Amino acid sequence: MKKLLTAINVEWLKTKGLGLTYIAIILGALIPLGGFVPGFFRSDHVKEGRLKYSVFEDAIGEGDGFKAFVFFIMLLFVIIAANRIAQTDHKNNGWQLMETQPVSRFNLYFSKYIILLLLSFICVISYFGFNIALALADYYIHPDPAKLLTFDTVWVIQTFARICVTILGIAALQLCVSVVFPGFIWSFLIGALGIASNITSLAQKQSFFFNPYGSLCTFWNAPEVKNLNSFMSYSEYMSLFWMVVFLVVGYFWYSKKGFKNAFLKSKKQIVFSAASLIIAAGFLYMFQKPKPYQSDGTGIVIKGKLQTDLKIDSVRIYSKDFHKKIGAAAVKNNTFNWVTTKAFPLDEYVLEFGNKKLDIVMGSGDWFDFEIQLNGANMVSYVKSNRKADQIYKHAESSFGYEFEYALEKQNYNNDPKKFYEVAESDWKENKRVLNVFADPENNAISEEYKKYKRQLMAIEYLNEINNYRKMTSWNDPKFAAPTSFMKGLNENIQKPGILLSKNDNYLQYKLDQLLSDKDQASNPDSILFVKINQMPKGISRDQMMAKHLAKTIELQTDSLARNKLFAAEIENINDKDYKGMLYSKIDQINRSQKGSAFQDLVMLNDQDKKNQLSKYRGKYVVIDFWATWCGPCKQIRPVFETRSYQYRYYDNIQFISISLDQDKSKWQNYLKTKKSNVPQFWLTNTEQFMNKYKIQSIPRFIIIDPEGKIFNFNTPFPDEDNFVEILDKLKKY
Repeated sequence: MKKLLTAINVEWLKTKGLGLTYIAIILGALIPLGGFVPGFFRSDHVKEGRLKYSVFEDAIGEGDGFKAFVFFIMLLFVIIAANRIAQTDHKNNGWQLMETQPVSRFNLYFSKYIILLLLSFICVISYFGFNIALALADYYIHPDPAKLLTFDTVWVIQTFARICVTILGIAALQLCVSVVFPGFIWSFLIGALGIASNITSLAQKQSFFFNPYGSLCTFWNAPEVKNLNSFMSYSEYMSLFWMVVFLVVGYFWYSKKGFKNAFLKSKKQIVFSAASLIIAAGFLYMFQKPKPYQSDGTGIVIKGKLQTDLKIDSVRIYSKDFHKKIGAAAVKNNTFNWVTTKAFPLDEYVLEFGNKKLDIVMGSGDWFDFEIQLNGANMVSYVKSNRKADQIYKHAESSFGYEFEYALEKQNYNNDPKKFYEVAESDWKENKRVLNVFADPENNAISEEYKKYKRQLMAIEYLNEINNYRKMTSWNDPKFAAPTSFMKGLNENIQKPGILLSKNDNYLQYKLDQLLSDKDQASNPDSILFVKINQMPKGISRDQMMAKHLAKTIELQTDSLARNKLFAAEIENINDKDYKGMLYSKIDQINRSQKGSAFQDLVMLNDQDKKNQLSKYRGKYVVIDFWATWCGPCKQIRPVFETRSYQYRYYDNIQFISISLDQDKSKWQNYLKTKKSNVPQFWLTNTEQFMNKYKIQSIPRFIIIDPEGKIFNFNTPFPDEDNFVEILDKLKKY
């Protein structure tokens, strides 16, 4: 150990004149300086409703800057440093004269690696240090109530450790290359090839297990440690593996002064080298193979902690399809824990925290550990789970590739069916490949049950697009028919649909299309479908298809009498209570929001807490802006709404008003003290009931009520759109 320390000291002295320490500090500072310094000279708009955050964690780990530092900057520095360290021996002929050194060859080689790591860690420390210092300066230059000077020591240590471990393998590889090849160009070219291979991996959504630079690609996909199930992730394990491999290869090559002397000099060496290669390949195969999904039993465990100023008494769990409550967990000291031994099928569920929702896929045997930060406007969540890969694939993957998506959007191949089906089939094969090899950044594979569902759903989506293509081109001309082998492959994947697929909208649409012949498609398919569905045997499948078709038909029907007549004729053909209830709710919502329907006489308070009712404006067209102080787009469009109000001020039959949907009335009142308005301002007393009744999912929302208190336009264009002015101009009464 003493001789190793001596060798390290000697190697460190060799680097003194190379400027590597300064290069490490400069490269570590590049991204922080580029990210912060220009902003110091610009005014910073304070965004209301922003979640509180640590300025230090945000500076270090947020955005693509952090990923770019590890992905590009660190690799660039390791290439430069490894080459410079090796060049010292190459120039001084130290490689050939190693026998004259007072320490072992292992100490000589390993000391070079230690110095390379120390310099790399200085670069990481520089990145962290400059981010912390500049974030502190920004805190005082641009004050913001959302900014916090908190410091999560565990987060910083874990993030720092992950970066350091991730570059161990890259450093061993670059040192090995720099020792083997005397010139700088080879080391640089191999490093550049590593970057190119990682960019290819990101583009193709596939990491090549045999690529030593793949640990950087894996890190890029999961830089946030709060989203990791364990302290050590896949990128670190692979980095450790490659570190061992290239330290061994580099050491033997260095100590024996050549590849042949190191590995092929004698039969014994050849056998030993071949055995080592086989063992290394076995370990590589073991490491790269995705870990299969594992169930933890029959029940479900959902726990977590909340960071919020809102009063949240419980976390509620619902089924996504019919919003049936399946459980709730009390929130105590901002933590919650829900445990059930009841069996649940794999399905989509919703977790509700106050007025925020979080979609998850889960089934029996699953566990979830959430960390959630939220306020009235925004929510950020991190999760650890045994079904992590399913969650990531659900939110990350799109249905089609770029080329096929573009072809569908632009309808490029309506006159070239051969090309259309070539693109579709190629896209289908590529998406299947991505699904089959998909693993999350911790190398957890998708569960087989969810993978089967997603493959079936993909097949359905392609089949539906083929049907749409036939509708746009020709049902009768055989040249527009899909290749038999392609259709066979798609249909083979949708046999025996599970619970998730059987109620999926795309699947139900496919089943509806299958009921129609080519002749039916060309005549009156909607009416024919009702007849054919009713001829099916009673059961959940028939109810699902009838519900899908009836919901779509009443939504498209503009005549209220015809809509209600059709609904009354078909609703009794559905036996399932859930689907029946959903349809009653849907037609009620359509009728409520239809032009000419009576609008609720809203009870409101003005800024002096005086009670008002919407009916006070009877006899006028009332243009209402529904907004909230936490809604950025709402506040952005308000000046335009004010301008329109001023523009129509002389027309006595038009009245502009603004209604706040804030939960906290005091925030609305405080906002009005700083932002005066000539438009009458009100606060709604029963916001949640109103939004649920009219199924309003987002704001800002503009609604026009006619002089009789009925809906004139339930989805009015925004005030900055030409259509808004056109609608108002038609209402003017001179």
